[in-house]
Amino acid sequence: MKNFSNLYIFCFSSALVLLVAVALSFTSLTLSDKQKANIETERKQNILLTLGIASAASDAEAKYGQYIRQGVVIKTDGSVVDGEQPEKLDLKKENLKSPEERLLPLYLAEKDGKTFVVIPVRGAGLWGPIWGNVALADDLNTVYGTTFDHQGETPGLGAEIATGEFQKQFQQKKIFDDAHHFVSIAVEKSGSYTANNHTVDAISGGTLTSKGLEDMLRNSLEPYQTYFSQHKSN
Repeated sequence: MKNFSNLYIFCFSSALVLLVAVALSFTSLTLSDKQKANIETERKQNILLTLGIASAASDAEAKYGQYIRQGVVIKTDGSVVDGEQPEKLDLKKENLKSPEERLLPLYLAEKDGKTFVVIPVRGAGLWGPIWGNVALADDLNTVYGTTFDHQGETPGLGAEIATGEFQKQFQQKKIFDDAHHFVSIAVEKSGSYTANNHTVDAISGGTLTSKGLEDMLRNSLEPYQTYFSQHKSN
């Protein structure tokens, strides 16, 4: 068996590590644009789903252009911020800002002659971030549809927030009460759940994720109150 010097082993190992690093970097750069395109397509598909519009990767762009009229960024006083694009906002960073500094994304949509507003939301679940979109009818009170997703919630428990069955509960719920006070939507445990316009049934065994989703909705939607009052249809 041939013996190699320590210097030879060191140089060979270094060269191998360098070669692998270069290969990985090249692969990452090569696939970067495709990965970004896939993320953007998925974002558009999820926004469309809040409007009840299913799409495939092949037709998401066309359907998005058909139904989504405009994406804007606003401040908590309801004013539009020129030059900002909602898809470019980092909601994690925006959520850490003071209310007066926070920027808010929203999308204006039209379907079957009716107008909708789609609002991206982000919060924290049990094991990591959760996020989604909420579509409101033109009264800016009634939920038309939602999509929720997660990074690492437990399958069969907290991960159920991503299922159609759970999300369907939010349809026709109200975020304002009869006195026009913002109340959001509560996610209540099955044992204490009382069906009304402002509650949905929590995930069995996923109490902390359900609570995180409830907090996400309240914290994400509340800053839009001024915009809602300025633009609601009735």
